[in-house]
Amino acid sequence: MYIGPETLMPLASILAAITGVLMLFWRKTVAVFKSSVGFVSRTFGRLFSRT
Repeated sequence: MYIGPETLMPLASILAAITGVLMLFWRKTVAVFKSSVGFVSRTFGRLFSRT
């Protein structure tokens, strides 16, 4: 299976664009990640603390 530059370059461009947007809004990205991790942690804590 041959993956040529005509296939690889658009994929690299898409990944670079996504990375660029994440880096532009880095503080918001980290805040969203932390809040989602906290939400999941609280949810599992509530589910498994019932005994």
